[in-house]
Amino acid sequence: MKFLNTFLPIAAFTQERCGEIKLGEKGQFAAVSLSSYPGSGNTWVRYMIEEFTGYYTGSVFNDGKLYRGGFMGEYEEYQDGRVIVTKAHTFRSERPLTDAIMLIRNPYDAFLSEFNRVNGAGVTGNDHTGQASLEDFISSKWTDMNFAKYAGRWFRLYSGLLGSGYKMLPVIYEEIKADPIREMERIVEFLETRTDYEAKYDCLFGDNSKRFKRSSDRAFDPYDFVDNEKLVYVNEVIMEISESLNRTYGITLPESYLRDLH
Repeated sequence: MKFLNTFLPIAAFTQERCGEIKLGEKGQFAAVSLSSYPGSGNTWVRYMIEEFTGYYTGSVFNDGKLYRGGFMGEYEEYQDGRVIVTKAHTFRSERPLTDAIMLIRNPYDAFLSEFNRVNGAGVTGNDHTGQASLEDFISSKWTDMNFAKYAGRWFRLYSGLLGSGYKMLPVIYEEIKADPIREMERIVEFLETRTDYEAKYDCLFGDNSKRFKRSSDRAFDPYDFVDNEKLVYVNEVIMEISESLNRTYGITLPESYLRDLH
C-alpha cells in the first residue's frame, strides 16, 4: 500500500466512514488530550483515531465547522468521558486533561500550514485546504511575521507537556504520514482501546481510497522571502525540544526540522 499526503476537505474525511463511530458511555474514557501546535495535522489524526478505535474524539474548541463535517464529539464536554481523546493546542496545568498524545510537526511546516489556512480560503473557498499565493508570501504579512513569537508558543506547548509529569506518547507527524498503520497502532495501544481496525485497511489506504491524496508541490520556498535572523529562535526551540525528548524518551526530532541559516 502507498501512503500519500493527508489534507482533504473535512467532509471528505467523514462523509464515507469505514465503519461505525460512536460516543462512549459517560465516564468511559479518561481525559486524554491530542495536543499539537496549530497546523500539525490534528484533524487528520483525530479522524484516524476515530476510525481505528470506533469512538468519536472531542475538542476544547467546539468548532462548528468540524461538527457539521462529521466530528460528532466536537461539542461533548470532555470531562464527561464520552470521547476517546480531546483536541488541544495549548498546555494549561489547570485544565483537567492529564495524559496526552503529543503530535509534533516541523514548526516551519506548521507555521506555513497555518498561514495557508488563514490566507488560502479565497483560493479554494475552504480554509482547511486552501493555499496562500505567491503574492501573499512576498507581502509583509508573511515576511514581517513574528516567527519568534510563534516559535515560543510551539515551545511552551511541548515543554509544558514534557514537564507535566503525566504519561505522554510523542508522535512525529512526518512518521505518521510515512507509515500511518504503525504509528496508529502505537496510539491505539496507548489508548488501550483495541478494535478490529485491520478490516478497514483497504477502505482507508487501498488504491481506490479517496481519503488521501498528494498535495501539490510549490515552485518556491516561502522561507526564502524571510530574513534568516528571524528564524534563529525557531531552530533554537527545535533543538531544545529534541534534547528534552531524548532525555525523557530516548528519541530526537528529525534533523530535517532544522533550517540551514548560514
